[in-house]
Amino acid sequence: MPRLLLLSLLLALATACASTRPTGRTDRQGDRQGRYRTYYDDARTQLFMRGRYRHGQPVGRWRYYAQAGELQHKEHYRRHGLSDITYYYPSGRVSKQGHARLADEPDGLHFYWFGAWNYYSPAGALDSVQVYKLGKRISTRRLAASQILLAN
Repeated sequence: MPRLLLLSLLLALATACASTRPTGRTDRQGDRQGRYRTYYDDARTQLFMRGRYRHGQPVGRWRYYAQAGELQHKEHYRRHGLSDITYYYPSGRVSKQGHARLADEPDGLHFYWFGAWNYYSPAGALDSVQVYKLGKRISTRRLAASQILLAN
C-alpha cells in the first residue's frame, strides 16, 4: 500500500503542471487501469504525458512532452521496479540514457538512478559516462576525442 501511495504522489507531482485531470479508467479497486494521457490545456490539445497502468502501476513505455510538443523523455517500466530512461534535447537527439529503480525499503519507497548513465553532446556524440549507486553519483568518466570517435 505505501508503494501505491508513493507512486501516486510521484505521478501527481509530475502532472502538477498540467491543468486537467488525466484521461483513463480505473479497475474495481479504484486503481488506474489502461491507457492514460495528461494534457497541459483544458482543450486537451497539448499532450503532457502518456502511458499505461496495470492495477495502479505504470507499465511499459511512458512518454513526456514539453509544452511546445517535443519529446522530453521516455521511461520504459520493467518488472521489480526497474525502468530504462532516455532524455532528449529539444532537437530530438538523445541527451542522456540510463536506468532507475523504485525500491520499497524499510524507511519508505525510493526512486533512484543506478548503474552507468551515458551523457551525449547536442551533436549526438558520447561525452561522458557517470555511474550512480542508490541515486548518488559515484564516478564520472569523460571521454577523450579519440574515444568519442570510437563510441559512434
